Amino acid sequence: MLINLMKFIRGYLKIQVYGFSPERFINLCSNRNILIWGLENQNHQYEMFLSVRDFKKLKPILKKTNTKLKITERHGLPFFLYKYRKRKMFFGGIILFSIILYILSLFIWDIDVSGNYSRTDNVILDFLSQNDVYHGMLKKQISCEQIEQMIRSEYDDIIWASAQIKGTRLLIRVQENTDVGMITENATPSDIIATKDCIITSIITRKGTPMVTQGSVVKKGDVLVSGRVDVYNDNGEIADYQYYAADADIYAKTLEEYNEEFDIKYTSKNYTENEKLRFYLRILNKKINIRSGKISYNEYDMITNESQLKIGNNFYLPFILGKVQIKEYVSTTSTYTKDEAIARGNKMLKEFCEILIEKGVQIVENNVKIHIGKKSCKIDGFLVVIEKIGKRVDTEILSIPEERTNTDELE
Repeated sequence: MLINLMKFIRGYLKIQVYGFSPERFINLCSNRNILIWGLENQNHQYEMFLSVRDFKKLKPILKKTNTKLKITERHGLPFFLYKYRKRKMFFGGIILFSIILYILSLFIWDIDVSGNYSRTDNVILDFLSQNDVYHGMLKKQISCEQIEQMIRSEYDDIIWASAQIKGTRLLIRVQENTDVGMITENATPSDIIATKDCIITSIITRKGTPMVTQGSVVKKGDVLVSGRVDVYNDNGEIADYQYYAADADIYAKTLEEYNEEFDIKYTSKNYTENEKLRFYLRILNKKINIRSGKISYNEYDMITNESQLKIGNNFYLPFILGKVQIKEYVSTTSTYTKDEAIARGNKMLKEFCEILIEKGVQIVENNVKIHIGKKSCKIDGFLVVIEKIGKRVDTEILSIPEERTNTDELE
């Protein structure tokens, strides 16, 4: 790629060599380090490519070998500039365009966040904007190390963050810790408490004192694992306390309530073949309509797609091209039959269960019923599930009673 670019910048020719001894001409070119490529034999005439610089060295070789040459093609920047030498506005436009591209390359026009699951991109982008990191800022004003530190400091569950500038993009990669059992080395002493009423099905404690066992019935807010560990003396009395960030995997059987309702009568959209397109260009925060007009449809849907213009993979531009698709439809009112209502209710419940399963929840019992009335259909009840539970709260720090401390000293 680089070699072809250099050839284009310097310019090169395609020549045709013929006469008494074209083979000797080729050998002498090789001996004098004249680079030729694309060599072809066409009816005892040789065609080849060589640079403009090497072409100027051919005169003594042609004379010595009694051969002649003919230029058949001219390629490269020197010939392009010569051809359009009188078009000053054209070259002025190229120079102006190059200057604009260079200026645009000094800014950040796209911030890409990945690796985040518990919060959306907009949440992180809003946080960055509040800390003066935003679209359209100068790249030299950005400190990637400072951004990484800000994100880790703001969000406790983000254990790793990386910021990198590529082209006109700021790439932010994060790794979240969504497991309550995983802790950092210097974490604050903490307990793990129940987030809802449940029955413990399994508990594996790595740090702290377990307060429940398998089969224990607990209420919301009960301590499951304490971050305080009692230290006993020889008399079996508490002599001291040690504190840790409780660390455990706790699974429990809980009830997941489900309540949904929808009307028996519903409105459906019957799309016609009528459709209109609108286009606009967004430059920073200013929207410019490229194609607009009056919409004559009584009922319609508008589907908008936006794409940010870019050069290559990482050179994003501050221009967003928008396409609006306007589709006409005619509304009709219908009523669900009993079977249709049951099918829709089951579909809604299935989608809810799939979301739970994606979160690692195991469904062990389904007690959800569908009730069809004259005006609406209700789906309510509860699911018995096994899920990972627990959240962290600070551990209460206790002091050792003085009389006990004095007794230990006398002993």
